[in-house]
Amino acid sequence: MSRCVACLLFVLASVLFFSERFVWSQLDDSVLQVTAKGKAITIREHGKDHTYNFEDDLQLREIGQVKLLFQNGVRGKLYLLMYVLESIGTGNGQCGAGQEEYLIWQVLDVQWEQHDHKLALIGSCALSIENQTAGPDPYVTKQGKLTSEYIDYPDNYVKRTRTLTYDSATPEKAWTIQQNTSSAK
Repeated sequence: MSRCVACLLFVLASVLFFSERFVWSQLDDSVLQVTAKGKAITIREHGKDHTYNFEDDLQLREIGQVKLLFQNGVRGKLYLLMYVLESIGTGNGQCGAGQEEYLIWQVLDVQWEQHDHKLALIGSCALSIENQTAGPDPYVTKQGKLTSEYIDYPDNYVKRTRTLTYDSATPEKAWTIQQNTSSAK
């Protein structure tokens, strides 16, 4: 009798383990398309759209471009890292047509409910944030890691260099930001 119970428990544990692994692996490649309208981002997965409003978080007119950089499923959660660029303005002067640039980290469950999100402003004309990353993008991705380096000037005398780092192998940790402060000259 105890042998049958042990076998049954082993079978049940195996089924649970493999079904959870299947759900997690399905999450890894479930996002098919990411689009934006206004300050909302729509994620399309297998014919279904899920819209998330970032009205209270984004300091920009409207999203002009959104790009999915990473998606990883871990323990029944889907972790997304997206790059958001403001639509081009039409004003005059240095910042009249300036753009705001964000990274958005988002955590979704298997029902596509948002559990958490985090934003980092990595480029801004309005707030004097200058991206220092070499290349056409304000970030570099290499071997599953993203790095973005930018400088901001919170007042006229302080210059802060920040380096944002995201590792897609541990998406549940979001990103880290290292800061170096010096006097502006």
